[in-house]
Amino acid sequence: MKYGGGWHFIGIAGLCFGLSSCHLGGNKNNGGFPTMTGDETINTVGFLETDFDPLNKWLDEVFEVNYKHMTAELIFDQVPLNDIFYQTNSLPTTVTPFNFSSSEITRRQLLKKISDHWKLKMSLIRDSTGIPTAILVTG
Repeated sequence: MKYGGGWHFIGIAGLCFGLSSCHLGGNKNNGGFPTMTGDETINTVGFLETDFDPLNKWLDEVFEVNYKHMTAELIFDQVPLNDIFYQTNSLPTTVTPFNFSSSEITRRQLLKKISDHWKLKMSLIRDSTGIPTAILVTG
């Protein structure tokens, strides 16, 4: 084997290994589009939609979470969800606990996951000027 041919082989092999280790990253600013988290997609299209930028920024901030044996009464007091006010009505008391881990999830995705798990309805409560002041959670 000539040295020139060997370098071509090494270059091609290196390129193949390099490309095979790459993966496409998700869009951190999901804007309500489906996002891969773990092994499933959490579709947040239309969920807690608002044109109030500070709330959108808060909802779309990414976190790592590890919840085990959470109840509906406890979940909204946990980090990273506990920074905002929730008005809760008729939360389920005797249902399957919420167990969920993710290394990269937004608050909006997490609230959607919680909503789907316990079949809760979530909407925004607004003041007289239209600014969101809380999230209404109904069981």
